[in-house]
Amino acid sequence: MRLNSIWTFLASQRGSAFWLLAAASVLWFGYAAENLIYAKRTNENIRLLVSRHDVPVDIKRAHPQELLARIDESVRRDHIDDAQSILSIAGDRLPPPVRAAALYNIANTRTRLAAEAVRRGDIDSATAMINLAKSEYRLALKLDSENWDARHNLDVAMRVVRDFPPGDNPDLSSPDAPKKLWTDLPGIPKGLP
Repeated sequence: MRLNSIWTFLASQRGSAFWLLAAASVLWFGYAAENLIYAKRTNENIRLLVSRHDVPVDIKRAHPQELLARIDESVRRDHIDDAQSILSIAGDRLPPPVRAAALYNIANTRTRLAAEAVRRGDIDSATAMINLAKSEYRLALKLDSENWDARHNLDVAMRVVRDFPPGDNPDLSSPDAPKKLWTDLPGIPKGLP
C-alpha cells in the first residue's frame, strides 16, 4: 500500500519534476557555457602573450597558466619587478609546478643581467642580483625538486659571483689552527693540494 501511494504522489507531481529538471538543465548549461567562454578567453590571452603581445591579465581571477605566460612576457621585456609583483600577488594560489617555473624564469633573467653587470665591472649590483637569483633557484627546487635545469643554473649562478665564507681570521683565533689546503670555492677539488 505504501509503495502504491508513493507512486501516485510521483505521478501527480510529474509536471513539477519536469520543470525542476528543466531548470537544473538550464543552470548546468549556463555554467558549462561560462566555463567554455572563460577557457577560450584564457587560451587567447596565453596565445597572445606567447606571441609577444602585451596583454593585461586580472591577477586575482586569471588561470595559473595565464599568469605564467604574463610573467614570462614581463621577463622577456626585462620588467623583472612587474613579474615579481605578479608572482607575489598570485602567491599561494599558483600550483607548485607553475610557481617553480615562474621563479626559474625570473632567476634566469636575473642571472643573465648579473653576468652582464660583471662584464661591465659593476660587481655590487651583480652580487645583489645573483643572490636573489640563487634564492629563487633554491625556492624553485624546493617546489619542483626534479627540475634539473634549475639545478644546473643554480650551479652557474654560484660561479658568476662566488660565495665566500664570512671572514674568519685563523691567525687571530689560534696560532696552532691547521691551514686549509683547499679553497672555499664551489665544486669538488681535483688533484693534490
